[in-house]
Amino acid sequence: MTRRFVSRGFTLLEVIMTFVILAIVCVVAVSSFTGGVTRTDVPVKQLQTDAKLQLVLENMISNWWLNYNNQLVAFNANIGNANVVSTKYGSGSSYVITQKQFVCPSGGSFVANPSSNQFLMVTIKPDANSGVSLTYLFNSSNNTCNTFGGS
Repeated sequence: MTRRFVSRGFTLLEVIMTFVILAIVCVVAVSSFTGGVTRTDVPVKQLQTDAKLQLVLENMISNWWLNYNNQLVAFNANIGNANVVSTKYGSGSSYVITQKQFVCPSGGSFVANPSSNQFLMVTIKPDANSGVSLTYLFNSSNNTCNTFGGS
């Protein structure tokens, strides 16, 4: 009687090649995902910065309506100087007023007009070098500029 040899299982070479291929796939996967995972905090920080600026602007607007309605000159003096770091309306967060000027509508846009006190344009940033900013146009009922033509 002859016995037949039936091979069962894998050879050592097949097992080693499987581990080598699996290791190469893992190295490629880890190296491609690492860059994306380390940069996931960037959108979160941008969103936090935007939320802080929005809070500053909301606090300015509420202060304007509660205390200085139709008195833009007094409000302008109260909000602080341009290009100076402040925390007055930030609830602890610092911000910079990068633009603060009286404007009048002219040709579909607003142009600087220091003699007017009907519109006050305020632009805030988280810091002076940031590219993120918010601008708001405060309005009073003082009719000191022609809103349908030039300044």
